[in-house]
Amino acid sequence: IDMRLTKTQTALFTALLAGNAVVLFAPLPWNGLRYPAAFLLTFILPGWAWLAAFDWLDTRQAIERAVLIPGLSSLLSAVALLLALLTPGPFTETPVLVALNLVTLAGLAVQFVRRTADDGLALQWPSRRVLLILLAILAVAAVTRLTRLGYAEFHEDELENMRLIVRAYKGEEYAPFLDSKGPIHWLLPAAMWFLHGWVNEAVARTPVALTSLLLIPAIYALGRRMSNRDSIGLLAAGFVAVNGFFVAYARHVENQSLIVFWGVLAMWLAYRFYREQADHLLPWVGLALAVGLIAHPDVLLYLPVFGWFIGLVVWQSRDERPQLRRWLVLAAALFAGLTALFYIPYINDPNIRLVMQYFESDRVGASLLYNRMPNLFDQDKLYSTRYHAPLLVALLLWLTGRHLAGWSRRGPVILAVLAGWMAATLAWPDAWAVGRWNIAFIPYALLTLLVVFLPGPGLEVKVLYLWLMVPIGALEFLAKDAADHIQIAYPAWALLAAIALRDLWAWLNHQPDLLAPRLMPRPARQVNLTPALATGLKTGLVLLLTAVAGLILAYQYLTFDATVWTYWQAKRDAETNPRSIYTRLYGGIQRPRKIFSNPRLGGWKVVGYLWETGVLHGDFRSINESFAVPIWYTFQTPRSCYEDPQNYWVRRDWDEWPDEEQKVVEAGYTLTRVVLVDGQPKLHLYEKDAPARQPEMLNLPDFIRPFDLLATPARFARPDPIATPTAFSFGDRLLLRGYTLPTATAHPGDRIPLTVYWEALSPMEVRYRGFVHLVGPDGTLRGQHDDDPACRLLTTDMRPGQQSSRQFRLPVAGDAPPGEYTIVFGLYHPDTLERLPITDQTTGQTIGDSLILGQVRIE
Repeated sequence: IDMRLTKTQTALFTALLAGNAVVLFAPLPWNGLRYPAAFLLTFILPGWAWLAAFDWLDTRQAIERAVLIPGLSSLLSAVALLLALLTPGPFTETPVLVALNLVTLAGLAVQFVRRTADDGLALQWPSRRVLLILLAILAVAAVTRLTRLGYAEFHEDELENMRLIVRAYKGEEYAPFLDSKGPIHWLLPAAMWFLHGWVNEAVARTPVALTSLLLIPAIYALGRRMSNRDSIGLLAAGFVAVNGFFVAYARHVENQSLIVFWGVLAMWLAYRFYREQADHLLPWVGLALAVGLIAHPDVLLYLPVFGWFIGLVVWQSRDERPQLRRWLVLAAALFAGLTALFYIPYINDPNIRLVMQYFESDRVGASLLYNRMPNLFDQDKLYSTRYHAPLLVALLLWLTGRHLAGWSRRGPVILAVLAGWMAATLAWPDAWAVGRWNIAFIPYALLTLLVVFLPGPGLEVKVLYLWLMVPIGALEFLAKDAADHIQIAYPAWALLAAIALRDLWAWLNHQPDLLAPRLMPRPARQVNLTPALATGLKTGLVLLLTAVAGLILAYQYLTFDATVWTYWQAKRDAETNPRSIYTRLYGGIQRPRKIFSNPRLGGWKVVGYLWETGVLHGDFRSINESFAVPIWYTFQTPRSCYEDPQNYWVRRDWDEWPDEEQKVVEAGYTLTRVVLVDGQPKLHLYEKDAPARQPEMLNLPDFIRPFDLLATPARFARPDPIATPTAFSFGDRLLLRGYTLPTATAHPGDRIPLTVYWEALSPMEVRYRGFVHLVGPDGTLRGQHDDDPACRLLTTDMRPGQQSSRQFRLPVAGDAPPGEYTIVFGLYHPDTLERLPITDQTTGQTIGDSLILGQVRIE
């Protein structure tokens, strides 16, 4: 092995050392260095190292290489992080940094083993005109995807993922199996968080924003290769750029942006395998599909398409490519091995029962077939306006009609019948129900089969049709509620629309044979348009496309990029103004919270900073906000189990303050602080038993940076402060880690707070109850509180090793005489009332079935 370093290897080693140095030694406030270092280690170096080892997958195209470096890095980093996560022990900064270093070093090691001489060929760039157009499309997409990327607070769905990161950091080894999908979509944000040192919304959303942007040059590269024309790639890139699903999920810590991009990357690899007989690319296809499937089960819908495509190619060339079988076996083994690595422990985890219940009740449902096609158009309207889907449908009909016309004179008639049938399924969606079956799928299935089995369309068109229709068929006819998962079908739709639009333009220019026959058939006859009519139609088409693109982009900027107050003003105008331009153009403005990534900013970082610095304390509840949001921004502090907490925090809605706020005022709470967002009141902070005073006005921008610097993984995973640590086990089921009894004196009629802290020792099939007794000097019971041992977590739902807590409120009887009282605690079976035996873990001695936690003097 030649151990001399090439220029590439020298650059990789230097960058790797520099990135590690910044992560390990740069102060936390230096995010100008820490963020690039985290990005470099996660999304640049792994792919760069492995691509250089494998001759850049035999592509000299500069655009493709620019996509491959971060694209392959995202796949390799995901695998490395998954391995680190599944390794026993906490998932913290050290294993993350080690995993990312190892995956890059492994690529460098392969370079030494597979050292090949540089062939000296220059990179191939598109023409200046094409490059400028592609950059312009990317610039527009960057505006909608990156503008105010970190402005909005985390959505509650994002926080489900962020909280799983914290649970893995704390060492809960079952954390990867607690969701209905795999952990990939939170592993990449976790890497950015851990290497950056602290997290804010922009840092966490970096992976999804990146892959959403990469989707544009990736679809360009795929379209260009399939058609051998830059115009097809550019048009497809344009359709992807304005797709509202891809804009929304570029700003949302979830899996959609990842799996859509990886699907396009896998198709690019598979197409090159087919077109260039590049059998060695098959393992990379397997890698992309495996990581995508671990990220989300939606990728199952890609597998029939890729299976049909690759299987057909293998069958057709089985005697011509002797090495194909070896590469196919390697790809299948890689795919099976990676998916088994996650899914075998996943399906054996106890949580799989809840996952199956979720899919059965919320996603699949009880019927055998549905008709959810109207939902597709409703969802598309929410994210991309009412103009987007009709345009794509019209172009798809043009493409299909051209192929049917090339097959038979009756082709247009067949298309008209099927199109009318489809329109009827949209207009009367329930009219096709027969018992538990809905036969609305028939025209869509017939059209798909017709295109796939026609002799005219090339393999490219057939694959794209299947790539579009298989997800649509599964999600809209087999699922009760697919929500916005349909976006996985849109890359194929964008490519088909691009082919159709380019063909339509060629037809208007009297160039019907511009595209290869595999994409569009030669027409039997050309309709002779007068020059004036052709010019008019082309002008109208350009104006239509420009208007639609402008309307979509304006809507998306308002919906995803504007400030909260700008959006609310538009919403209020649409609701109250009969002549509202928003109603005329878009049919109204959606209510906040209906669309993912709609700007949501309550000013919770102010609350979090005040909480961390001790200005706010005690328990809390919130009004008009998802409970997950204040929990996260108070560093995972559980909300109160009671209706009378120390703090009530009220968030303003788009149509003013909620009515529930008046109940808080009537209960005697005092408004002590008001949080200003964009200069307007957004949060009211109430405290119990606070003296009346003028509320303090707090401006959100003053608190963002101080809060962000506090948001380290260690802070979010910090153990609860326990005043009195203990180690008492209750029946070998629960470990009492300690308790906090903040008061030594009380009065008759008071409630004594007692917080207990638990760790589950084993699975439990019984919902045990806890009791707290206040026992007087004479042995008389003067107060009692029975409840679940942990707040909002039943013992039947606890996992071994899971920690929890609860505040009990022990009432003091109104006739309790003065004296020293004892607080007694224990657990019991709710049906038999049998108490659990208690063992002191430090001595191994059983101490009975109740525990004295302290003394309180009643005065």
